[in-house]
Amino acid sequence: MSDHHSELQKYQDTLPAGDGWNEAAAEEAERLIRGTLLKFADWRWTAGKQATLIPDGTKLVALATVALWQRWQGGKVVEHILREPGKYLPAREKLGHLDETQWEKDPRGDRKDPWQNTGLVYLVHPVSAALYTFSTSSGGGRSAVSELAGAIKRMRSAHPNAVAVIALRSEEMPTQFGRKSKPKFEIVDWRFNDTNESVPAERQLTASDDDFGSDGRIDRDLNDQLPY
Repeated sequence: MSDHHSELQKYQDTLPAGDGWNEAAAEEAERLIRGTLLKFADWRWTAGKQATLIPDGTKLVALATVALWQRWQGGKVVEHILREPGKYLPAREKLGHLDETQWEKDPRGDRKDPWQNTGLVYLVHPVSAALYTFSTSSGGGRSAVSELAGAIKRMRSAHPNAVAVIALRSEEMPTQFGRKSKPKFEIVDWRFNDTNESVPAERQLTASDDDFGSDGRIDRDLNDQLPY
């Protein structure tokens, strides 16, 4: 037995039964925002509070999605209503707070509905296993989520456990305010848990895909809202 192994065993003997990783993961799973928050605006994807720029085409595995209403007050979410399995989100009219004169103002001075129709997508990096949550309450963002959901549903008609590997992209979206951008989840690969088969992507995933760039560029003012 090597000295290294003996030293490791000595430390392990002092630990409680069970290493606690499963319990810690279960606590994380109870949160709506899991891992690092992803946002999209102005053709760019960013991660975390520092809005670290993510390179176009970064590949992640799409794990799950959640649809919900979020009620904002004082710049914070104070209430949320999740879509129940097999049902639609309740209509906005059923949520109350319909008096626009009582709505808070956004930074531009416009009244803003406190209830925001929001979509969340849970993503994991295929190499590092780092977890990310994309959050959007814009029409363009929710349509991107719907498009991804539609593709996954169609694939699961043949492979019930199909999981999509996506590349983070952007695409043009015409609006009444002119040319805008919206996020796009480009499916580049599939994982089929039922047969372990895989449709190869154009380029194999490697550890280098975990690098979101090191140029230090930060944009703290990005958000995922479009004015329409």
